[in-house]
Amino acid sequence: MSDAVDPHLEAPAGPQTRSCATELVCHDCGYRTPLLDSTFKCPACGEGLDIDYDYDRAKATIAEQPLAERPLNVWRFEELLPITSRRAQARVGQVSGHTPLIHAERLGAELGLNRLYIKDDSTNRPTLSYKDRVVGMAIARLLELGKDEVGCVSTGNVGTAVSALAAAAGATAYVFYPGNMEKGKAKACRALGAQVCQLDGNYDQANRACRELSLASGIEFANITLRPFYAEGAKTMAFEVVEQLDWQAPDHFVIPAAGGTLSSRVHKGLNELEIVGLAETSGTKINIAQASGCDPIATAILEGGEIEPQTPDTAAHSLAIGAPGDGPLVVDAVRSRGGSAATPTDPEIWEAIDLLGATEGILTEPAGGTTIAAVAQLAAQGKIGPDETVVAIISGNGLKTIQDHPDKAWPEMVACNLEAMGAQLDDFRRTATTVA
Repeated sequence: MSDAVDPHLEAPAGPQTRSCATELVCHDCGYRTPLLDSTFKCPACGEGLDIDYDYDRAKATIAEQPLAERPLNVWRFEELLPITSRRAQARVGQVSGHTPLIHAERLGAELGLNRLYIKDDSTNRPTLSYKDRVVGMAIARLLELGKDEVGCVSTGNVGTAVSALAAAAGATAYVFYPGNMEKGKAKACRALGAQVCQLDGNYDQANRACRELSLASGIEFANITLRPFYAEGAKTMAFEVVEQLDWQAPDHFVIPAAGGTLSSRVHKGLNELEIVGLAETSGTKINIAQASGCDPIATAILEGGEIEPQTPDTAAHSLAIGAPGDGPLVVDAVRSRGGSAATPTDPEIWEAIDLLGATEGILTEPAGGTTIAAVAQLAAQGKIGPDETVVAIISGNGLKTIQDHPDKAWPEMVACNLEAMGAQLDDFRRTATTVA
């Protein structure tokens, strides 16, 4: 047997972060392996691996540095994140996170909710979606491993995030989209220097093929081989929201679900805040928003069963994952917290996009429209009370998908004079829909 040490099992050289991550762990069978191992699936049972932490050390370390001295980005609570190399951390994520939490009073009035908040990741940086959080962790992990090529399989926003963050880190990006890709996002990837390939298949077929390609080529994939680290970035959503609410956890999160990473890791992040003594979070419910044309997680929650794969058929392309990898984790999280789910139709999603825009001036893509439509359904069903604190996650920016929105006509070539323009203004006033 060789005495050589696998470099993936050694700590990365150079200055270290305050990360209290300890191991990769399988919560299904208990398998554990060192943090710098390159394994991403449990070799014993085949389930996905998670990151474990020394929470006693994290609690003590967090107390040593005042909040005022911490960065306003995804690395604010680095003790609870898995990147140990300070050099890798410094290359990505410095402008990601710390997005606004907006008290949506006008939208809340429309839905009968007095304490509705929008966590607006449509302003996240650098690519205007929540995916900047998770991809930042994956790219930092890539740098820890000393690699400079990264791939991803994407329904939309992962691709742009990988393209931008890889470019900033000096890595080459390869983005694989399914057959129903949103072309605006693919064009953005190309503008950011990434190579883009559209595959003849849906997301689940593309994901399986990309896994085979990654293992055959040796190229790390942000949301496949780097997934244990990628997923941890989603916890920063929970950390930020609770801090923005003055360390009072909300009564409800309403979260759009595709593969399930965000909702399952918000659950983990809430648990960790309580473990390290920053907030009491056990009373927070997690509710899932999925389009009716692709709702395997929501169906399992509402019907009390297990997840059954589906063939996606929805305009909410970024949520169109019929076999969600983290789906069982989401179902467990929602059930353990007493939450629920809602499955609006595509027309309801488009209406919700318009309602959010007309009340709060926020333009979201269909995933965000799914969230708002789900909030409306849950409120109408009495699953969310009028005086409960509700945080709805807007995960992406509508400017990316504006070409997919249903057309709304406007007057064209109106004569450029007072008489014609005045008549048109009168017509606008007669037909305008007023939101209270």
